[in-house]
Amino acid sequence: MTSSTLPTSDQAKRSTRRALQQQRASLSTHQQKTLSLQAVQHLKTQPTFRNAKHIALYLPVRGEADPRQLRYRPLPHQQFYLPVLSPFHDNRLWFVRWNAQTRFRLNRFRIPEPYPYYRHSRPARWLDMVITPLVAFDMHGTRMGMGGGFYDRTFAFKRTQRHQMRPRLCGFAYDFQKIDHIERQRWDIPLDDATSDASFLRFGTGIY
Repeated sequence: MTSSTLPTSDQAKRSTRRALQQQRASLSTHQQKTLSLQAVQHLKTQPTFRNAKHIALYLPVRGEADPRQLRYRPLPHQQFYLPVLSPFHDNRLWFVRWNAQTRFRLNRFRIPEPYPYYRHSRPARWLDMVITPLVAFDMHGTRMGMGGGFYDRTFAFKRTQRHQMRPRLCGFAYDFQKIDHIERQRWDIPLDDATSDASFLRFGTGIY
């Protein structure tokens, strides 16, 4: 699948999501590793990443671009976190510190996540940067995820509190996941940046 305009109907959107997921899953392990490392290298040179102290990543599943190498040789001030399904709020995320002592379990989607120790957690609005998984993104920063709305609900405060600049939401993807246009819904929280194996993009459009 090449760069294209995303159809607006739900059925067409599901079809596009499925096609991109299949293309992502068809990459060999070597291709996934090589392309992900290129995306990491693009992001690591950016001042927004280098200045960030509290950075959320994710563990890749089903062929997603892998951001874990961002933890390799971190700057002294940088701390990393992983998303956890909130035990208190449906379809929202907590963020728990990720270090050598972190213990993991499988969540209800069979995805590994840290045990949700409150003393190791950090509220979403107190993060500096969040590296987000995605299925597709467009040149205006609109993101298409898996359809569960976890990131949109968790970061809804960025829409209602326009002065809230943190955290920066940075999509992490393969370049073929970049498409011309995704129809933005009123609940969608756009990306501030996106990095891929081909480039780093700063959208800077805010909520609109």
